[in-house]
Amino acid sequence: MHDYRLLALDMDGTLLNSKKQVSPATAQALRGLTDAGGFATIATGRGYREIVPLLHDLAPVRYAVLGNGSVVMDLWERRVVSETTIPNHGAIDAVRAGLASGCLVNILTSTGAYFNMADVERAPEVGLGQYQSLWEQVNEQMDDPIAFLQDHPNKAVKINLYHFTQEGRVRTREALRGANVQVAFAEGASVEITAPGVRKDSGIARLCDELGLDLSQVVAVGDGGNDLDMLRNCGLGVAMANATPAALEASDVVTQADCDHDGVAEVIGRYF
Repeated sequence: MHDYRLLALDMDGTLLNSKKQVSPATAQALRGLTDAGGFATIATGRGYREIVPLLHDLAPVRYAVLGNGSVVMDLWERRVVSETTIPNHGAIDAVRAGLASGCLVNILTSTGAYFNMADVERAPEVGLGQYQSLWEQVNEQMDDPIAFLQDHPNKAVKINLYHFTQEGRVRTREALRGANVQVAFAEGASVEITAPGVRKDSGIARLCDELGLDLSQVVAVGDGGNDLDMLRNCGLGVAMANATPAALEASDVVTQADCDHDGVAEVIGRYF
């Protein structure tokens, strides 16, 4: 009998449906989990500013592993539990590689988000039109990402490189082989940059230390490329029915329901 105590949830394509909402059934299941003494955390590539509009829907969820594991927060206390920033030379190398492929650059700090706001309207061109209104809402103006990093050294926890083509992001990944950063593919043609060794599962491990738990007591649920390590390394890896082939392969089990039909509620009912 497994003693699962912590549910770690990717957001987009997992906890959130295609309308970027937490369904009432999923919210009720989360409330039941935490009322029964279980723990829940989101484990997302999003930064803090990008989850603020959803905090009401996330009310039962106390913890957040943000920026692909770079920041762990107690949302109820609004407290940063841990933070790992990208070495500045690695951050600059990553941005230069992305710009050489013609991408859009978004830089996240522990509590901030920065974009050239003139580029936000190009979200549909990089296959992420569903995020345009969110980007407009949460980001502050950044004229030049290289200058921003030089002016704010060792402050970036995550960098999003939004490419216009799959070929462009492959070029960026190849250019960063051996660089002092962690590289992950994400939604659309995105590349996500964090500090070396920082992944969702490493952030979850830091949260486990805070809670006195072991990774074997974690059920991780995800659907995409930046979920692979947590699906492989937590006690149970659950892929959503709408997951990518790589996430399906990395998981132990697959939900019957997808993100639009309360797959997360299914997981809670089955394992908690």
